Amino acid sequence: MSICDGQQQVILATLNAKYIHTSLALRYLKEYCGQVENCSIAIKEFTINQPIRAIMADLFLAQPEVLGFSCYIWNIREILAICDDYKRVSPQTSIILGGPEVSYDADEILLSHPGVDFIVRGEGEESLAELLAALPQKSGLERISGLSYRGKDAIAHNPDRTWMPELDRIPFPYAEGLGMLSDQIIYYESSRGCPFRCSYCLSAARPGIRNFSMARVEADLDKLLSQPVREIKFVDRTINLDEARFQAIMEFIIAKRGSSPVHFEVDAALFSEPMLEFLEGVPQGLFNFEVGVQTTYEPALRAVRRKMDWNRLSSNIKRLKAAGNIHLHLDLIAGLPGEDLANFADSFNMVYDLHPDYLQLGFLKMLKGSPLYGESKDFGYICQLLPPYQVLANNNLNYGQVTHLEDIEEVLDKHYNSGNIPVTIDYLIENAYNSRPMDFYSELADFWRNNGWFGKGHRQESIYLHLLEFVSRLHPQHQDQVAERLKYDYLCRHHTHGLPQMRSADLLGND
Repeated sequence: MSICDGQQQVILATLNAKYIHTSLALRYLKEYCGQVENCSIAIKEFTINQPIRAIMADLFLAQPEVLGFSCYIWNIREILAICDDYKRVSPQTSIILGGPEVSYDADEILLSHPGVDFIVRGEGEESLAELLAALPQKSGLERISGLSYRGKDAIAHNPDRTWMPELDRIPFPYAEGLGMLSDQIIYYESSRGCPFRCSYCLSAARPGIRNFSMARVEADLDKLLSQPVREIKFVDRTINLDEARFQAIMEFIIAKRGSSPVHFEVDAALFSEPMLEFLEGVPQGLFNFEVGVQTTYEPALRAVRRKMDWNRLSSNIKRLKAAGNIHLHLDLIAGLPGEDLANFADSFNMVYDLHPDYLQLGFLKMLKGSPLYGESKDFGYICQLLPPYQVLANNNLNYGQVTHLEDIEEVLDKHYNSGNIPVTIDYLIENAYNSRPMDFYSELADFWRNNGWFGKGHRQESIYLHLLEFVSRLHPQHQDQVAERLKYDYLCRHHTHGLPQMRSADLLGND
């Protein structure tokens, strides 16, 4: 590797979706590129809610010679706008983009955005380190794998970089400590990649998995668990593929007796009986499990090349739910190929009946580089032209149905995922909707839409009152029972506040 001749001032930046989020990618890059001599590297994190002008001013005042951005579907529009303007006021600054949102259409981005000089495709640590070493002399660029850039006569695309075989070569990403991150989510990985080939996912483009050594993982966790943070979130695609390794990680976390909750993405169908027995005994509230069910509709599963054993998954979730010691977050994806509204309703009802602590109703994103992106015409997909490329319609769902599902997502979050109205909701679904939860949320979403309640802020009291109004209008025979249960739900969760009036004559029509 070349050595920089002179001190390069480098800023690695990104725009997170929320303040509580942090960028693992930037920290990996900073620590790995620390081996490049005479380069001073700093990290700057912003959010997509901050004004672009303010972000650009902050970066400009730092006067970097090299400015790098980590790009995703939630921030690419803002980043490209910053790059184009930044280059006009600081043409001498080298601007580098990396991340999944630029790795699959580097040519288009370089042609359309003159503010961008380089794009690092795929895994970035080695490519960025070599680029930073080469930039002072602007020589040897053609030898850097995984790099796209402006050549003398055309856009140059160097061959893809092979994966780093030994992940332990990457330094611990939080070497500067967690003191400034105590109220944020800390992201961590014990492995990279995924062995599955779900066609909507970027991992399907290059399947395979690599692990950090257990010694390295334990050393990292020893540091991460020493200081309390909002949450430690493992980004491993399916961390329990190697069950013995997963259990060893959990046992290490338990032994450290840290106070930070730890989040894992798991395939619940893979849990063996001994593993279930172990999980039933872990400390209350320490672990959060996210389970990507996505759909229970077999034709949709086949269309996206995803395998799932629903009977085993649902049985294992019920076991964990009965134990009550692990927070369970289950995911569904609307808009998968072949799944119409009725099929999705069946998937929703089946997953809802598992009573997860949180049920996420998400929507398919047509990601560049995913196999489904290349197959999208076969299924009649119409998606947003700009990020996040969310599905608008396909052969099985029209746009009106997609917008209705978006309304259902919002009322689901307000009424179920909030955890504020459990007794009332259970009563209504069982007694007014014959235990068909999708019918309840569908009708509730229509009621909200007809009353113009979407797109407005709502106090929690108003959510209760709107629900009682919904019942009084559509199910008056249940009004008295619902009113009493609403009072109970309210007092259980807002016992320090006065009880709002629960008679229909006093309902508020607007906030």
